[in-house]
Amino acid sequence: MASTRTGHKRLLRDLNQSIVFNLLMEQGAISRTDLSKRSGLPAATITRIVGEFLEANLISEKLAEESSGGRPPVLLSINPAAGYVVGIKLREDRMTIAICDLTCAIIYSMDEQITGESVPQRVVEAMADAVKRCVRVANIAMDKVLGIGVGLSGLIDSARGICRYSAILNWRDVELAAALEFKLHLPVRIDNDVNTLAVAERYFGEGRDAANFLLLTLGRGIGLGVVIGGEIYCGSNGGAGEFGHMTIDSSTDAPLCNCGKRGCLEAIASDYGILRAATGADPGHHVEDAIGTLIERAQQGDEGMRAIFTRAGEALGIALANLTNLFDPELVLIGGEGLRAGELILEPMRVTLPLHRFGTVYESIKLVPQTIDDASWARGAASLLLREVFRSPIYEGNEALVIDDLLVQANAGNRRRRK
Repeated sequence: MASTRTGHKRLLRDLNQSIVFNLLMEQGAISRTDLSKRSGLPAATITRIVGEFLEANLISEKLAEESSGGRPPVLLSINPAAGYVVGIKLREDRMTIAICDLTCAIIYSMDEQITGESVPQRVVEAMADAVKRCVRVANIAMDKVLGIGVGLSGLIDSARGICRYSAILNWRDVELAAALEFKLHLPVRIDNDVNTLAVAERYFGEGRDAANFLLLTLGRGIGLGVVIGGEIYCGSNGGAGEFGHMTIDSSTDAPLCNCGKRGCLEAIASDYGILRAATGADPGHHVEDAIGTLIERAQQGDEGMRAIFTRAGEALGIALANLTNLFDPELVLIGGEGLRAGELILEPMRVTLPLHRFGTVYESIKLVPQTIDDASWARGAASLLLREVFRSPIYEGNEALVIDDLLVQANAGNRRRRK
């Protein structure tokens, strides 16, 4: 666990800035008076912090459209264009890059192929070139970019920026963050790709008001992001959330999983597992077209295909019941390419889930299907940088505070414009 900073004026200043910035991000538009009331900070402190933010063009002000009489209050809001973050969703042979503003809205995104073998050095060079090209095409100055976030499947040591193991890339112990930082001279954060989606939902999506929630992704594989007490749970080695490798079928003839074991949830309920059950062969990495054909057959009444999807949904319902018994979440988000099957999977999942749920609290859990496209994955990666804006500055760390970065960059830009 990170050690806490000692109490002194700099810590107090950072805490006060963090409180005000978080309120501005959460409220959208708020007056100085309400900032003081909600934060508990003296009016003089609010005036000083707001003045610094305005001077740096980090926030803007406008008159409220409605008032209860008298002079309408001046409302403050974040200037989304005060800084940008870049997110990368890394796959075995391509990547999606997205540029997001301070509200995590996507300003520009693009896809890039990765040619040749996925050798770490080659991939890092391709990522660095793609980021520079994307920023240039979006007409954003590189000094407005706060940092880079990368999401990829596998066991990721996010604290050290190391990919411990990625099956699709065949990587082990790759110091990805340091290598990309060296190329771009910008801070880089990396994490498991599903965790990055959970971070985006926690701060900018459905999970903003949920302290405890799960994010489940279905596709060629099955992933899970776990949020407990408002924080992503990664486990001791970055391996938490390998939900797809929960054993569902322990029989000797259980279906073979992509990981080499038998009976994993992924071997039954993922696109890979469904295709393997339907064809009897390993479908490889690219399953989009083939799974679409199976969905059409099932929807047109092919009973054999419907049975495969039903088994997938039932297995998913059992596994999800186990998860909800363990974590007692208030919200479960479900998304990914696997949702193309729609009710073929969701209906048997919903029927099976309460049969294996302990007690009677199942009805209080909110299940929310989501659409997750390529750009959404990259946006999740970008949110790794923005998350640091929300985090309390009370803990020790080697990195500069993001708010300080924003103030420094914005002030530097203001000085250049005044020349």
